[in-house]
Amino acid sequence: MGCGFCGAALSKTVGALVVDCVVKPVGRQLDYVRCFHDNVEKLREKKRELADARDRLLHKIEDAKNQLLLIENDVQNLQSRADKTLSDMGTLEEEIQLNKRCLNWSPNWSWRYQLSKKAMKKIQDISELLDKFGQLGPVGYPAPTAFPTIDFLCSKEFVFSQSSETAFYQIIEALKDENINMIGLWGMGGVGKTTLAREVGSQAQKLKLFDKVVITTVSQKPNLERIQDQIAHYIGFDMKKEQGRRSEQELWLRLKNEPRILIILDDIWESINLKEKIGIPIGDDQKGCKVLLTTRRQQVCRAMDCQNVVQLDCLDDDEAWTLFEKKAGLDDFSDDSIKILANQIAKKCGGLPIAIVPLGSALKGKTHHEWQAAYRRLKDRRLTEIEDVNEENAYVCLEASFDYLKNMETKTCFLLCSLFPEDDEIYAENLVGYAWGLKLYKGMDSIKDVRSEVLASIETLKNSGLLLDCGERHVKMHDVVHQFALWIASSRKEVSFGTVETLPMDESFKHYKAISFETDQTDELPKGVGFPYLKLLLHGGNSFMETSSEFFEGMKALQVCALNHRLISLSTFQFHMNLQTLYLIDCQLFDISMLGKLKTLHILSLSRSHITELPTEAGDLENLRLLDLSYCYELQRITPNLIRRLSNLEELYLHGCSSLKWATENSTKRESYSSLSELNLLPKLVVISLDISSEHFPDGFVFRRLWSFDVCIGIKKDRRYQKRDLETCPISRSLRIDKFVDACKQLFEDVESLQLNNVEGHPNLIPSLDLGFRKLTSLDLRQCHSMQCLIDASKQQVPITALSNLRKLSLSRMFHLEEMCNAPQPQGFLQKLEEVIVSDCGEMQVLFPIAELRSREQEGPSRHLSLQSLKIVEIDRCNNLKYIFPMSVASSLGQLHTLKIQSCSQLEDIIQDHKWHTIVYSKVYGKFR
Repeated sequence: MGCGFCGAALSKTVGALVVDCVVKPVGRQLDYVRCFHDNVEKLREKKRELADARDRLLHKIEDAKNQLLLIENDVQNLQSRADKTLSDMGTLEEEIQLNKRCLNWSPNWSWRYQLSKKAMKKIQDISELLDKFGQLGPVGYPAPTAFPTIDFLCSKEFVFSQSSETAFYQIIEALKDENINMIGLWGMGGVGKTTLAREVGSQAQKLKLFDKVVITTVSQKPNLERIQDQIAHYIGFDMKKEQGRRSEQELWLRLKNEPRILIILDDIWESINLKEKIGIPIGDDQKGCKVLLTTRRQQVCRAMDCQNVVQLDCLDDDEAWTLFEKKAGLDDFSDDSIKILANQIAKKCGGLPIAIVPLGSALKGKTHHEWQAAYRRLKDRRLTEIEDVNEENAYVCLEASFDYLKNMETKTCFLLCSLFPEDDEIYAENLVGYAWGLKLYKGMDSIKDVRSEVLASIETLKNSGLLLDCGERHVKMHDVVHQFALWIASSRKEVSFGTVETLPMDESFKHYKAISFETDQTDELPKGVGFPYLKLLLHGGNSFMETSSEFFEGMKALQVCALNHRLISLSTFQFHMNLQTLYLIDCQLFDISMLGKLKTLHILSLSRSHITELPTEAGDLENLRLLDLSYCYELQRITPNLIRRLSNLEELYLHGCSSLKWATENSTKRESYSSLSELNLLPKLVVISLDISSEHFPDGFVFRRLWSFDVCIGIKKDRRYQKRDLETCPISRSLRIDKFVDACKQLFEDVESLQLNNVEGHPNLIPSLDLGFRKLTSLDLRQCHSMQCLIDASKQQVPITALSNLRKLSLSRMFHLEEMCNAPQPQGFLQKLEEVIVSDCGEMQVLFPIAELRSREQEGPSRHLSLQSLKIVEIDRCNNLKYIFPMSVASSLGQLHTLKIQSCSQLEDIIQDHKWHTIVYSKVYGKFR
């Protein structure tokens, strides 16, 4: 039998050789058999090279995604080809192993020839792939825009009126006209020009009149670089380059490439040459670019050659009364005597929404006597002392709204906002620092409590119409409100706040309690001017300016100082015995060892400043409650035992310190660096924000429980940030962890955003890491190869709240993940889920669990999964996936609008039970965008 088998095998081999020999030399064919083992070894070596190259690429892709970059198509294609080749190699390897069987003594020569030939072909394919890896350029590119779309900016409080409706349609028609490229919208301050312009932009985009709509504020004192930057961001263009800043000509050339773009320039006060000063192509330069400008002055429209000029009038009496009635909470059942007074008060607002909304809100729920008092106050009030103000009615009404604020703390918060530049987005956290330093809220003993009070004041001001919400704990002032606030702040002696437009300051500022000024003047700051009452100083600019100690000599009462982009010595402040809050943002600092002399400090921020170490002397700041060193890129060292000496510290911000080293068991010169263990020795510490590399993370360290945290371990972050990314966020519970998951186990109960990379030894998320993750809203799992399911409910009961608040789920390269839940899921499981992104999960067959089928086999009621909040599903390279949804969830998919599936070769259908396609598809797919 052995000889028979051998003869058969040999005949097959010869047969194969004969076929190939018709066109190929015999020697090469014999080499396939003779060099079989060498070819297999070469193939395995090439496989290892390809696997290493693929892994390096995946690391680059991971890093690019962490930097919020989009991945190039050729990079994704190369990764897919590498994955498929490595997968095919597994099949070929199995065939090679089978070839080793010899039926006791004879190898299969035919197989050996065929496999050797396959191996050589595969070696050639892999070599070509490796060449492509070597030629690969950058893996990612920035998203087209980092700014909110015009639709997001559009106000929910848009006031429709006869005038606004007429103006709206006039502008839309002008935008459709190919011969018009410059449109002017003018009207009184506070009449609603900005809101109308944003509404026009939003609708123009929905009508597909333009591919892109850009909006930027010009203001009374234009910052041309800021305007250019905002326009550039909308079109994915960076005005900064290695050699400096790009010119107006370069922006002009880039905008000329946009086929259809609308640029809204809001709040222009004087004529501007758009081409020379900003770089906007207009007229014959570019037919595809149109400009809509808003202004208080009709002559600006004429001076800028607007081909279509539209006026926005005030509300008429009936429209004004309807809006006022709504804001004041009046209806048909309200007291007639109050409604008579209210009608008279509404008329005092002069048809300006900016006056109607705050005053109506302020008087909501007031008694008849309070309405009478308001009417008397407004009846004869005149503001003749204000020069160059055309909106006197608005000021009178805003003053009444301000006076109706219930407490002085909220009024002071409002006036503090006036110290920021016009149209600036004001971060609430800055107000917290100012309020603490000024001791604004009496009886508050923690930063956390003062923050709550400030946020409550901000909500009051937003509800009163005096501040506008910008999202992410930012607010801004309408330009009329900003000017009014400055007038109030400078005219009332009990407040005495003010801004400085030009240097030098003179004796007229001596009585001020708060001063703000921004300047790029190269002149030195004034010396010898006394400010005996000054408690708060804000000073910034765009270019580094030296600030001498002599400028501060007369400020003995100073409690809050915030400097931006300055050159300054810390010795400047050593004799300011009242200084509570010190912000030195993006500053060049000298004599940093003098920090220890500032013993009265409670809040210290050196964010983005140029320091290489925090010296031992900083440990003498025994009263310090908050320390912010975020984005100090050059900071390498905090001296040992410094942190533990800050016994009153409540909040510590160290995120973005990419060069900072920590002492570990394996580090050389560990005695030169601070240790993470010092954090757990601070009894009052409740907030931590920290980025740390894997090499500097000590074995066995475990964070104790905190009120708020933003911890990143072993995951690199990009240094390219938008303004808001550079701000501290004390109300956050976020973890991004590579491997060191046990260090954060005390924080899992409260975590809201969780990213885990390369976590091993945990077959599931629940209960292996935590019993419920009940507060979790965002979950991102990457390369956790031990994990087979998110919830294992087969061996113990899982809380009904497990993952019940999850809104976003991302699963990437979870090669052994089979399912989300391996038993009937908890009752509220994924009930708030809005977005799911899954890629490279090769073992998954069904994305969402089929609870009702399993529940029949177990005791207890059936728990149907409901996905009523699900909006987006994206799936890529899940080659075992057969279905997306079980039939039971189909009726709950009413919110689903985006379904994107790529490279899922085994997918049989979207919804499992094909018998119901017609009914379900018409209900669900009809809503897709």
